[in-house]
Amino acid sequence: MKILRFGLLFLLFACITLSAEAQTNSYRHPATGLIFPDSVEGIIRGNVKDFEGTNPGLGVSVAYDRPGITVTVYVYNLRLRSIPADLSSPIFKNHFAQVLQDIYEMEKRGYYKFVKKTAEGIIFLRADKTGPQALSASFSYVQNGVERLSKVYLLGHKQHFVKIRFTYDKAVQAQTEEKLTAFLNAMANMIEGNL
Repeated sequence: MKILRFGLLFLLFACITLSAEAQTNSYRHPATGLIFPDSVEGIIRGNVKDFEGTNPGLGVSVAYDRPGITVTVYVYNLRLRSIPADLSSPIFKNHFAQVLQDIYEMEKRGYYKFVKKTAEGIIFLRADKTGPQALSASFSYVQNGVERLSKVYLLGHKQHFVKIRFTYDKAVQAQTEEKLTAFLNAMANMIEGNL
């Protein structure tokens, strides 16, 4: 369990440090068939990190970035043979609790300050309340002296967890809400187009 916790913490840290090196082709995740476009609403796709070779079960991370906004989508299976579709299942509840705990762990390690969970629940990825649902939580914290807001979403797709971490500077909140909605709509379309 400690190795799993370290691995998930490593993925969270990778989200913080990834740089956005724009690529010209979309990325297709081999196991799920999910296709990640070059950009969504002006948020440019950067590095795709494959953790499977060194940490089986930790999958890949797909980074998106623009000034003031950092998004990372993780696709992984934790080496579980079966991942239920039911978000209220013990597997999902326990894993989501660990995902949230990892954010608090980043505060303990000094990467974040003043971490505060501001919301938690189950949401539809689309604003019109259709399509895939996800476990969701929102946080506020300070990172490198900058107030940031962060939303994390967890859902399942083709025996994999899909975790979306959408973080932005509080200073750009007004213009970012529209981009968040567009990004989640794009993710819903990606998942539904690949059933």
